[in-house]
Amino acid sequence: MSSIDSMGDKEMVALALIFLGSIYLVWKAIGVYSAIPSAIHILRGPKSPSWLSGNNEVVRGPYLSNGAFENLTEEYGTTFPVHGWFGSKELFTADTQAMAFVLNQPHKFHKQKFATKVLRNIMGEGLLVAEGFEHKRQRKIMNPAFGVTAMRDITPMLMDIALELRDAWKKELTQSISGPGWQIINVLPWFNKAALDMIGMAGVLGFGYKFGALHDSSNELAIAFRALSNNSSPIAGIGMLNMIFPFLRHLPIGINVTNNRNRAVRERIGSQMVREKKLEAEQLGGSGTSHIGGKDLLSILIRANTQENVAERLDDKTLLAQISTFLIAGQESTGLTMTWGIDTLARTPSAQSKLRDEALAFPHDSPSMEELNALPYLNNVVKEILRLRPAGTLLKRKARSDTIIPLAQPIIDKNGKQVHELFVRRGDSVLIHLYAANTRTDLWGSDALLFRPERFDELPNAVSDLPSIFGNITSFSAGPTACLGWRMAVLAIKAQLFTLIREFQFDIDPRVFITRRVK
Repeated sequence: MSSIDSMGDKEMVALALIFLGSIYLVWKAIGVYSAIPSAIHILRGPKSPSWLSGNNEVVRGPYLSNGAFENLTEEYGTTFPVHGWFGSKELFTADTQAMAFVLNQPHKFHKQKFATKVLRNIMGEGLLVAEGFEHKRQRKIMNPAFGVTAMRDITPMLMDIALELRDAWKKELTQSISGPGWQIINVLPWFNKAALDMIGMAGVLGFGYKFGALHDSSNELAIAFRALSNNSSPIAGIGMLNMIFPFLRHLPIGINVTNNRNRAVRERIGSQMVREKKLEAEQLGGSGTSHIGGKDLLSILIRANTQENVAERLDDKTLLAQISTFLIAGQESTGLTMTWGIDTLARTPSAQSKLRDEALAFPHDSPSMEELNALPYLNNVVKEILRLRPAGTLLKRKARSDTIIPLAQPIIDKNGKQVHELFVRRGDSVLIHLYAANTRTDLWGSDALLFRPERFDELPNAVSDLPSIFGNITSFSAGPTACLGWRMAVLAIKAQLFTLIREFQFDIDPRVFITRRVK
C-alpha cells in the first residue's frame, strides 16, 4: 500500500490545499511580476516620424542632426524610449550608472544578434563577435599585444607612415590646380589608406604586411578591405537582405560576386601571413612555432594556434578572423576619427594654431611614444576629438532576462512619478549612447558641445562617474568588452596630427556640405 493510500481524508484535504495554495502564490507572484511594465512603455519619449526608420536618423547621427538630437536630450533627459526600425522601441540612456551597469555585465546584456550576424559574415568568429567565455578567452590571449611595451615598439613605424602621408599631400600641393599653395583634398580616403598601412605593418602589431595603400592603388588586399568598408552597411539594400535571407548570398549578382571574391582574397593573404611568420621562425633555427617568441599580435595568435591546452588554443578560422577583425575595425575607426578631427580643427583656427605651435616647437619629426605623450595640448586635442566625434556614437545591447537597471539620476515617467531604477524585460534593447554621455552639460559644463581642448587641464569632478578606459570619455566603451586596441588608436591619431599640423594649415571649402550615410 502506498503512502498516499494510507492518508486519511483530512490529510488529503490539507495536501490539496497546500498544493492549490502554492499554485496560487506562484500565479500571484508571476501576475504581479508580469504586471510590471517595461521602462520602454512607462517613460516619456519622442514620437516616431517613420514606422520604417523611427528616430534612427537623429539618434544614430547626433552631430549631423542640426540640433534635433540636443532637443531630444534637453526635453527627455538622459534616459527615454526611442523608436527603432520597423516600429520597434528601444531604451536610450546616457545615465552614468545605467551605462556602467549594462557595460560591466555582459552576462546580463548581449550584443545585438543581427549586428553580430553581420560582423560574423564579414569578419568571421573574431573578438567583435565573440561573447561570454569565448570573448574572455580570446581577449586574454591577445592582451599582451596591446600593452604599453608593444605600443612603444611600433611608434617608429606609425611615425614613418604619418610622414609618408605628409609627403603624399605635399606632392598633391605641387600639382595643385586649385591655386598656389593650397588644394582641396577629400581627407577620408587618405586617412583610411594610412590606417590600413599602419595596421598592416605595425599595427596589427607584427602582421608585417605592406599594403602600400598610400602609394599603390592596385594592392589586392587593400582593394578588398576598401570594398568591404564601402559594402559593409547592413542597411544598404541587398546587403541587408543577404543577412535576413542567407540563401541570397549565393545568387550570382554583382555585390555577391564582389564580396565573395574579396573574402577569398582576405583569407588567402591572411593564411599567407601566417605561413610566412612560421617560415621566419623555422629560418631562425626552430621548427613549427617553437621560435616564434615575439610580442606582436600575429606571433601571439600563431602560438595560441598550436597550444596543446584546448582552452588556450585558437583554431585556424578564429586566427584568421582576428586578422580581419583588427584590420577592418582599426581602419574604419581610426580613419573616421582623423577625418572628423581635421574637420574640427579646420573650424576652430585658434586651436589649430595652438597645436601647430606646440608641434613645431618639438626639435624633430619622429618623436617616441613618451615624447608624443609629453605634449600636453596634443593630448588634450586628441581627447576632445574623441569626446565630440567618437567613431561609434552608440552601443546596442539586449537584456538576456528581466532585469532592474539602477539610475544615477531619477527621472519622471509618463504619470509624473519619480523613477530611481528601470525594469527591462528579456529581449528589450538598450542603447548606450556614447556621444550623449560625452556631451552632457550637467557633467562637462555648459560648453559641452564646444570644441575646447583646454577643458582637460581641469575636468569637472562629475565626469569621473562616466564608465571609461581613457580620458574620462566613453568613446572606447568600458567594462569587459571595451576596445582592446584603444592605445594603438590614440597613438596613431597623435602620430598623424603631430606630423600633419607641422606642415599644413587646414580650412573648410565653403562649397562642401557634409551629409550622413547610415552604417
